[in-house]
Amino acid sequence: MTDSASTPPVCPGRGYGRLAARLAPPLALGLLLAACGPSPVDMVEHPVTTTPSRIAGEELQRAAEPENSCAEEPAPAEFPGTRDREVDSAGPGADTVEVPRSPERILAMGAGAVDVACALGLQDLVVGTSGLPVDADVYLPDTLVDLPEVLTGDREPSAVATAARELRPDLIVIPAEGLDPALLDALSSVATTVVYDSDALSWADATEAISDAYGRPRAGGDLLLQVLDRARFTTGATHPADTNVSLVTVTGDEGDGVAVQAPDTLGSLMLEAVEAGRPPAQRTRDGERIPPLPQSPALGDELDGDVIFTVVGGSRGTAEEAREVFASDRWSELEAVQASRMFVVDRAVWEGHGPVAATAILEDIRKAVNGIAPDG
Repeated sequence: MTDSASTPPVCPGRGYGRLAARLAPPLALGLLLAACGPSPVDMVEHPVTTTPSRIAGEELQRAAEPENSCAEEPAPAEFPGTRDREVDSAGPGADTVEVPRSPERILAMGAGAVDVACALGLQDLVVGTSGLPVDADVYLPDTLVDLPEVLTGDREPSAVATAARELRPDLIVIPAEGLDPALLDALSSVATTVVYDSDALSWADATEAISDAYGRPRAGGDLLLQVLDRARFTTGATHPADTNVSLVTVTGDEGDGVAVQAPDTLGSLMLEAVEAGRPPAQRTRDGERIPPLPQSPALGDELDGDVIFTVVGGSRGTAEEAREVFASDRWSELEAVQASRMFVVDRAVWEGHGPVAATAILEDIRKAVNGIAPDG
């Protein structure tokens, strides 16, 4: 079997991605382009190299460089003419807004908006970003990561609007989570502002909504179909249902500093999408933890499995936190660790929001589920 996924059919319009998801559970909650992989978390002790990240000084394996993660050519604008058009917008604010038919200067706020722009090949239209994780450069190119950042946080809405106005956007796309209505009003005075649902469980719907705002709804539907196709390819290539895949995260908290990953993250949803087996204590459905079946009680450490994906990143102290975890007695006693079947993956990807991150996760799964860590 060759390492490629077939080209999906052309999506007939917005909403078709949801239809495809309903026809192919369990992708209903977690629906691309060329596979892309992140760069390393560089450490020097206890080699446990990963795909595509690493935690040691060995040669790095990755699906592609971040500079290759975006589509090379922009998806064509789908609405001719110069008049504005109406698109949906999540709360707060109006349910629909008028947007340019083919925006030329996009302020992409939130990882989801940036990811979709990258997947659609619109990176050259993005003039600024906001809310990217500190290690977004592990899978997004410098052309996006190095753009001016419009900080929000505790800043006054007027100050945020001033920073946005300096970028002269004709479209602003912003996540709904924690959005202050006053900030939305301030940004709307700068340019048309579309709000999207930034909950990880809604990432497929958000991809459609953002693509629609960008004037490429059919292309956005195609992205989701390509993720669906890649998930099917991954399932067929690796048969992950036959493997108990453990997904844990380095927390940096007191105690063991490691915990089972939350079920409502993109990584968990992609494991559901490929119907991966999970240890009894980690079983999930639709982004929710479910109890073990009576015939499969939890045995041993809840972190263990046939394969362990370990999520690392998200803060400047991550390397030291991971070293402490990997040097612990609890960690060294895990069967997957002893068998060199532990793979370190990047938080920016596995807790990402969009088709580029989703495809990178699927490539991680494909390469690791039936493999041995290269340093093992």
